[in-house]
Amino acid sequence: MISRVAESCFWLHRYLERAECVARMLGVNRLFLLDVTVAPEDRWLPLLTVTGEQSRFASLFSESAHLDGELVQDYLTWNCDNPVSIATCIQWARENARQIREVVGLEMWETINAIWQWLQNTRTRKLYYSDRDGFFRHVRDTVSTVHGVCHDTLLHDEPFDFMRLGMLLERAGQTARALDARHHMFGGDARDISAADAPAETAQWMALLRSCSAQDPFARWARGAPTRADIVKFLLKEESFPRSVLHCIDRAGNFLGRIRSRQKSHKGTELTAGLARIVEPLRYKPIATILEEGLHDELTRFISGLAEVSDGVGSEFFGPGLPEELA
Repeated sequence: MISRVAESCFWLHRYLERAECVARMLGVNRLFLLDVTVAPEDRWLPLLTVTGEQSRFASLFSESAHLDGELVQDYLTWNCDNPVSIATCIQWARENARQIREVVGLEMWETINAIWQWLQNTRTRKLYYSDRDGFFRHVRDTVSTVHGVCHDTLLHDEPFDFMRLGMLLERAGQTARALDARHHMFGGDARDISAADAPAETAQWMALLRSCSAQDPFARWARGAPTRADIVKFLLKEESFPRSVLHCIDRAGNFLGRIRSRQKSHKGTELTAGLARIVEPLRYKPIATILEEGLHDELTRFISGLAEVSDGVGSEFFGPGLPEELA
C-alpha cells in the first residue's frame, strides 16, 4: 500500500471525527446555556480551549472576543482560517476522499461529497441562522452515516485499518481535552455532583457527558448518585464505552497491530509501545489517585504523548514531509 493512500485514509477519518465532535460540542453548549446561568467568561471559552484554538482566536480578534457567543460559533463553524472549524474539516475530508476515490467507493464518496455541497449552499447558511440546533444535528448525523457506510461497504483491509486508526486517535484526544476543560472549571474533588452547591455545576457535568455522547450510557453504567469521580472514571476507563479514552487507545492499538502484520515489517513497533506507555497510568492508577495527583497534569501528559504517537504514524508510514525550504 503506497504511503499517499494510507495518509489520505488516516486523515479522512480524523477530519470527519473532528467535525462531528465540534458540531456536537457546539450543539450541547447552546442547550446548556439555555438551561443555566453561567459567568460570561465560562460560556464559550471552554470550547476554544477544547479545540486548542484559544490563542489563535484571541490573536485574530481580541482577548475578550470569546465573550461574543455568535463570533465563537461562527469561528468554529465557518472560519476558513480555523483548521478545526466544521467547514475546514469537511473540506479537507472531502479532498482526502477525492484523492483516493478508488478506495472509498461510490457510496462513501457520495455521502462525503453531499455534506460538502450542503455546506456550500446558501440555504444551509439560512438554516444555520434559523435552526442552528438542526444544523449541528445534520452535521453529526451525516458523519455518523459516513462511518456506517465505511464499515458496511468497504473491504476491511489496510486502508480501512488506517481510517479507523485516525478516527480513534482523534476521538481519544477529543474526549481527553473535553474532560480536562470541564474538570478544570470546577476544581478536583470527587463529591456527589447532585449535591453540588451550584446547579450550574451539575448541568456542566451533564453537558460534558452529552458532548461525548455519553449521557445515556453513563446512566446505565452508574450506580447511585453520580460523582465527579464516576464521570471521570467512565470517560477515561470504561472499556465498553466507544468514546472512552481507554477504549479508543486499545482499539487504535489493535488496528496498528493489524497494519504491522499486513506490512510484515518492524514499522510501528515503537508506536505500539508508545500507545501502551501513554495509557498505562490511566489504565492502572485508581481514579482517586489520579484526582489526588491532578487530573489536569495526567491529561496533559496523555494528550502530549498522543500527539507524539500521531506524529510518529506520519513519519513511520507516510514518509518524510517536505523539506523546510519547500514547506
